[in-house]
Amino acid sequence: MKKIFVATVALAVMLILTSSVQAVIKIETATVQNGVAFIKGNGAVKSAPISWEGIPVTTANKTNGGFSFFGVLPADCIGALSDGGTPQDVQVLGCTPVSEGGGVLKTGQTQCETSNVMGGCPGNPAGQDGELQKGTARSYTVNGDGTITDDATGLMWEKLTDDGSIHDKDNTYNWDNAFLVKIADLNTAPCFAGQCDWRLPNVNELQTLADYGRVGPAIDTVFRTGNDATGDSFTQSSVYWSSTTYQSFPVSAWNVFFDVGFVNPSTKVVNGFVRAVHGGS
Repeated sequence: MKKIFVATVALAVMLILTSSVQAVIKIETATVQNGVAFIKGNGAVKSAPISWEGIPVTTANKTNGGFSFFGVLPADCIGALSDGGTPQDVQVLGCTPVSEGGGVLKTGQTQCETSNVMGGCPGNPAGQDGELQKGTARSYTVNGDGTITDDATGLMWEKLTDDGSIHDKDNTYNWDNAFLVKIADLNTAPCFAGQCDWRLPNVNELQTLADYGRVGPAIDTVFRTGNDATGDSFTQSSVYWSSTTYQSFPVSAWNVFFDVGFVNPSTKVVNGFVRAVHGGS
C-alpha cells in the first residue's frame, strides 16, 4: 500500500511539473517602441526566468506568469521568447525587416529614366535605382509625445511644430547656437519627451531622412504635417544643420538641403534649421 501511495504522489507531482513546463505563453503586446521591441504577455511558468533572443530579460510573476520587457529588435522582426522551455517565435508589429540592402535605406526613388541610351526601364541592363529599389524599406512610427521613430535605424526624431515653441519649424540658428540654444533647451528639465540626451544629428544620420522620391521638401510625409498644397509644411525646403564639421575647412559644417536632399557644407555663422535626434549606437 505504501509503494502505491508513493507512486501516486510521484505521478501527481510529475503531472504538475509537466503542466507547468508546457504552460502556453500568451502574447498581449509585441510592438516597436522607441526603436526597440516591447513585449508583454502572460501564461509563462510562474517565477521562471524569461529570455528574449537568448538574452535573460525578466522573470515571470508568481500570479499568472505575466511579464513585460524591452528587448533587442530582431533583424527579421521575429524574436525567440522562452520561459525555460522550447523558444516561442513572436512577431514584432511595426517592425521593418532588414533586407538584402544590409541596413542601407532605400532612396525612395521609383522613377526610371526612359530616354537615356541604356534603354530605359524596365529591363535596364545597368539597373537604375528607380527600377531595382534596393535597400531597407523606410518605416516610421509617430509617437504621442512629439517624436517620430525611424523603425529602420532606431533613431528618434523631433517632430517639428508651428506653435512658436522651441520646436517651431521656423526657428533658425547658427551652428554654435544649434547646440547652445536649441539642444540645450531640449535637455533642460523637464527634458523633451522624457529624454535628456537630445543632440544634433551627424551628417550621415541626417541624410537618412532625405527621400529622393520626393521634392520640396524631400522627406517622408510623417515629417510634412502641414498643408503641402499651400506650401505650409512642417519641414522647410532648406538647410538643416548636422553636428559634423567640414574637415578641410573647420569654420564650416555639413548640412542637408531638404528641398532636394543634397549634402553641402556651409559656414557656421549662417543660420539654418534644426531637427534634433535621440538614440543611436
